[in-house]
Amino acid sequence: MNKKWIIYFLVLLILLGTTSCSPKAKDQRGSSANKPVKLEIQKNKITTNSLPDPNKSFPGIIPHKIDIPAVRIHSIIEPVTYLENGQMGVPGKTDRVGYLSSNVLPGAAGNAIMDGHVDTYTGPAVFYPLKKLNKGDYVYVTGTDGCKLQFVVESVKFYLTPDAPIQTIFGPTKERRLNLITCAGRYSRSKKEHEGRLVVFTKLAHMNSACEKLTIQK
Repeated sequence: MNKKWIIYFLVLLILLGTTSCSPKAKDQRGSSANKPVKLEIQKNKITTNSLPDPNKSFPGIIPHKIDIPAVRIHSIIEPVTYLENGQMGVPGKTDRVGYLSSNVLPGAAGNAIMDGHVDTYTGPAVFYPLKKLNKGDYVYVTGTDGCKLQFVVESVKFYLTPDAPIQTIFGPTKERRLNLITCAGRYSRSKKEHEGRLVVFTKLAHMNSACEKLTIQK
């Protein structure tokens, strides 16, 4: 098996394993300590109309929280990595969002990836409302250092898992993108898996002044 097909197979495993799609995901809402964090709904625009200086390199941020006002998603973000089986890990709590820490960081050139549970034993989880997003809605990601990035939704797509465009979602790009992934479609009790994935494609639109200190002269 050549290197190209090895990479393709590993990425397919990631896509198959991205987010916990079945009700087996432990419901974290019963404990007050694990309830979704209440964050103030933000305005639909960052005041500074800026993108990274083309003469400087912006490495991205270590994300701390995500806010999507249009669908009332406000969550803490935690790092996830690849599991031993090659799949992408998921957050330990159903009200948290995970970012692939070994991949592109949000704001950097490339496809940054975040995932989240869609449901629990008792109802919707953090990324259940993603299907309601529309083109032009905003996604805000704030780093541990106060840098806030504003991404704009370009499209919301449903794919049967085998048909998902792997290169488009995970592959390299010079643009600064953030792709949000959760499970979608009919749930198979026999396979204990949803039939597909919902992917929200977004692109960096603005960043606040706190991000300037992270840029590096080329």
